[in-house]
Amino acid sequence: MNLIGMSLKRQTIGMMTKYSFDFDKLAFDKNINRLTNQIWKLIPMRENNEDWNKQLTTVIIEIAGLNEIFSSSPLFL
Repeated sequence: MNLIGMSLKRQTIGMMTKYSFDFDKLAFDKNINRLTNQIWKLIPMRENNEDWNKQLTTVIIEIAGLNEIFSSSPLFL
């Protein structure tokens, strides 16, 4: 296997869950990016007196869910 093949293989390695399901690392990274954007969205919502508590609760539930699904702690926590 050449270096290109090794790097492609490394990129497709997934994240194993506590329940032995393998998630694609790219999908996991996209979800973390989406959650990060949702957190940053809270600042202008609060400044504009919008209902930001519901958004915050949703983000907290999703992050807590990631902790329940993945056996090793994700680096973003």
